[in-house]
Amino acid sequence: MARPLGEQQAGLASLFAQIGALASAQSAGQVSLPEPVQKAMQQILGLRLNSAQMPTAEDLQTAMRQSGQFREAGLLRAAGPQTSALPDLKSALMSFRALLQHLGADSQVTRPARQPSVPTRKGGPEGQAPQRAGGFWSGAAPQNLQALMKETDAALARMRLTQLVNAGLAGDDGPQAASARAMDTVVELPIAFGQETGVLQMQIGRDGANKEEDGEADSAWRLRFAMDLTATGPIEAAVTLRGGGTYVSLWVDRKETLDTLKGLLDTMEAAFADAGLDLQELRFMRGLPPKTAAKYGSLINRQS
Repeated sequence: MARPLGEQQAGLASLFAQIGALASAQSAGQVSLPEPVQKAMQQILGLRLNSAQMPTAEDLQTAMRQSGQFREAGLLRAAGPQTSALPDLKSALMSFRALLQHLGADSQVTRPARQPSVPTRKGGPEGQAPQRAGGFWSGAAPQNLQALMKETDAALARMRLTQLVNAGLAGDDGPQAASARAMDTVVELPIAFGQETGVLQMQIGRDGANKEEDGEADSAWRLRFAMDLTATGPIEAAVTLRGGGTYVSLWVDRKETLDTLKGLLDTMEAAFADAGLDLQELRFMRGLPPKTAAKYGSLINRQS
């Protein structure tokens, strides 16, 4: 690699902000984009998790499969009989990049001005707040295609970096990484919230699958996630499924958001019950868990 992926990556929120701004400008007649570009942008926007209604377990499962993190495994499965690959974000962005390049946009490797910290399976999750687009040029200006190419390249670098982290080939070199218990997978899901797009970062892990591990016969699933929306501010959660019970901790940065969630306690408990989960503990905490120092570069294990 000419540069570490960590220096090239930018959050998915920046890409969706640019696409959303240009899609709105196209609808208002302020810009004139080629029709294939318009269709590709709508396809990419359609891969977001829609928050207009409460997502179901099936919605989250589909969003995970369409995140792009499992693209290559999906292609291998699709090569079998009577199977087909679902559309996913990484494939859509790779096709979008090829289209932009065909239309004259140049790929220029740069370090984006706004970079989220490198994904991690050992540190805490970090959601990406909705971003403001970098603006647009009126008419059929080629700068619009160039702006889309820049954001697409940065988003693909982010997705490839996350895949390397999941494979144990990058990142997770912070001061607490040596002692922290790693999750199995980290995934980032774009969420449509009104006119904004935030990014939910989710970490999933399983403990005790081997009965000899930790001396426990029952396995436990761990889930951590974080998001940062304009309406809510930063929120983090830790969920554990162990011994038939479910244990949930919520950290909320804003007092008004915390008060709102506490007011929904009965609704949340009923939702767990409807899902067949035995909720043993549900804790609300003001503030966010301590973080390790943010890292914007990435160390690649080239010997693995």
